[in-house]
Amino acid sequence: MTQNMKRITSLLFLGILIAIVAAGCSSKIKDVTLDKKHKPLPDYVLNSSEKIQETYILASTYPEVIAQVPCYCGCFAQDGHKSNLDCYINKMGPNNAVEEWDSMSIS
Repeated sequence: MTQNMKRITSLLFLGILIAIVAAGCSSKIKDVTLDKKHKPLPDYVLNSSEKIQETYILASTYPEVIAQVPCYCGCFAQDGHKSNLDCYINKMGPNNAVEEWDSMSIS
């Protein structure tokens, strides 16, 4: 490969990388609402910040993603948590509907 071809390939790769990073940084979560299949958010969540409320809603919306994130807060010994999902949701029913929320992520 010639020097010019390497330079063009590098610039193209850099441009694509910048576009991906810019798209990721500019994305904002809009209109995060709790699906009606879930139990309503408890008062301890509703009385917290908007970011915490959004996080609980996102945990209920994408449980398979949150379940892949290990929990390192030490709640395994106390509550038997296996993943970050356990810090938000205590019990899920059919169709991944939240039946019981967990207060661990508030503290």
